[in-house]
Amino acid sequence: MPGLDGLRALAVAVVVAFHLAPATFPGGYVGVDVFFVLSGFLITTLLVREHRDRHHVGLRSFWARRARRLLPALGLVVAVCTAVAAVVGGDVLVGIGPQLLGAATFTSNWVDVASGATYSGALLPHLFGNLWSLAVEEQFYLLWPLVVVLLCVVRPLRRRAPWIAAGLALASAALMAVLYSPGTDPTRVYVGTDTHLFALMAGAALAFWHVRPVLRPDGDARPGGDAHALLPGGPRVRTPRGRLAVLAAGVAGAVVLVVAVVTLRWDDAPTYRGGLLVCAVAATAVLNAVVCLPGIGTQLDRGPLGWVGRRSYGLYLWHWPVLVLATTSLGPLVGPVPPGAVHPVVVAVTLAVSVAAAALSFRYVERPVLRRGLRGAARDLARRLQPTPGELGPRVLTRRGWALAVSCALVVGLSAAGVVNAPATTSVAQQIAAGEQAARATQAAPDDVSPSPAPAEGAAAHGAAADGADPTPPADPGPGAAAAPAPPAAPTGDQVTVLGDSVTLASAPALTAALPGVYVDGAVSRQVKDGPAAVAAARGADALRPYVVVSLGTNSTASAAALDELLAAIGPDHRVVLVTGYADRPWVPGTNAEMAAAAGRHPGVVVADWSAAVASDPSVLGPDGVHPTTAGATTYTAVVVDGLTRAAALGSATR
Repeated sequence: MPGLDGLRALAVAVVVAFHLAPATFPGGYVGVDVFFVLSGFLITTLLVREHRDRHHVGLRSFWARRARRLLPALGLVVAVCTAVAAVVGGDVLVGIGPQLLGAATFTSNWVDVASGATYSGALLPHLFGNLWSLAVEEQFYLLWPLVVVLLCVVRPLRRRAPWIAAGLALASAALMAVLYSPGTDPTRVYVGTDTHLFALMAGAALAFWHVRPVLRPDGDARPGGDAHALLPGGPRVRTPRGRLAVLAAGVAGAVVLVVAVVTLRWDDAPTYRGGLLVCAVAATAVLNAVVCLPGIGTQLDRGPLGWVGRRSYGLYLWHWPVLVLATTSLGPLVGPVPPGAVHPVVVAVTLAVSVAAAALSFRYVERPVLRRGLRGAARDLARRLQPTPGELGPRVLTRRGWALAVSCALVVGLSAAGVVNAPATTSVAQQIAAGEQAARATQAAPDDVSPSPAPAEGAAAHGAAADGADPTPPADPGPGAAAAPAPPAAPTGDQVTVLGDSVTLASAPALTAALPGVYVDGAVSRQVKDGPAAVAAARGADALRPYVVVSLGTNSTASAAALDELLAAIGPDHRVVLVTGYADRPWVPGTNAEMAAAAGRHPGVVVADWSAAVASDPSVLGPDGVHPTTAGATTYTAVVVDGLTRAAALGSATR
């Protein structure tokens, strides 16, 4: 069927572009939905054609063909990349056991959901994060043939098959919209088979739509109307007007997909409330144009697009783990980049290695297995690696054979070592855990702390003590001399309560070092809406001190009403420092803007701009682009202390 390789090439290109340049192609992930539409169409076509020709569907042979197409390349990628990860070490091995289990059972998407892994961000050390889509397709391959057989056998269902598939697509899209929660990580609704089935069903509906009764030369339908014609017997649309309409719909669909690639962010609400469904419909329109107008498909398959399309499966499999490994191993050498970006050197290495690996996999693994089957390809390989009868010596294998055997043994051994020696948590998680211990230490006995007087009663004295300056009063400047105003200084730690999220926890050791006696209460994934409860807990522990630092700008949208409620819970007799958040999430800029507006409405509130500090020096963040490194925690603490210093200079703490 001409054009399908070209469509595959375009789909894999935008997916790779999304991972390598997410700021330029924020919607490149819709290429996965193009793949889903193609799979739904082709699998349904094959099944219905087989039922038409043989009056039954050989499910065992169908599943065997799918395994022969998918498993060899997948096994190679998983084995080689796991071995390389064992050499690289560190965070890339975290969770490798469950990831391998998900790859082996085609349940990677549900393993990711269960483990809390997130799809966002090209720099996360989730080695096989791209296998979620392969899992969705395999689960589709397992269950959908049974449904197709039912639709083919039961005549009333057969006539309504396109509408049944379309109804399933709408139900899946509706479930995605219902389960999506704005301001939270949408990984569950994105990678779930139930919520992302609509693209596969759109392709299946198109396949069923092209089924029509085969007519005899006299115009009568074949006996019983059970025989059906499906492509390549000819597309359903044959008239010039119909072809023009199909072409117009295909062009419109292509425009929609291009706009989505450059504008539709993965974590925007419109994506999950109809956006992805529109993209699936657009991809279906493009595919229908290729099916009904073979000339377009012939042009798509020419040249580089056809070459890439035939190797698109391998490119999709290789590019993500290669990107993760290249980022981890080359990152310290090439230097920091803005969060969410990929260094050009890493991009070049990822592309070169992925294209080469996909080409070699297609030539030496995928194509031989497709032609000869698993057993036939294995026998052919064994014959090539055995010495000819005329060779001298009792060698069992040729030199190439021994090299391959040693390489396989090395890969298997390194992979096993990587699984055995994988760390339990990432370096970021370890840093957060250490911060939790430091925070608990500040909460151990808050009643034993004797707060210093509030800065409104003597801010300069407290600032001098905090800075370690000589407490001796300055010499009398003499008659007539004007007294120099004392510079503002941060309050001492026993005057400060910090309420924050995991960013605060990652910085807790630095906070306690800079502000001895500070009370730190942090929680992973805490949001602004959780702030009043945290305030109540601190007040109940008699730990809500004159200065309250609130650092909750990372995990969710914060409205003006939510911030006003939080400030009211703290009370007008405290000074508040609102710390802006930094993360590649759509709600963060809006939340930061609301913090600035709240500071304008409430005289006793200042903003400490952690977001600006990160923007000026991206190296302060770790590989996840959210939490600070150990050195970055010092920068975070400096931002907080600066906010406290400005809060101390406000005068009376009334709002």
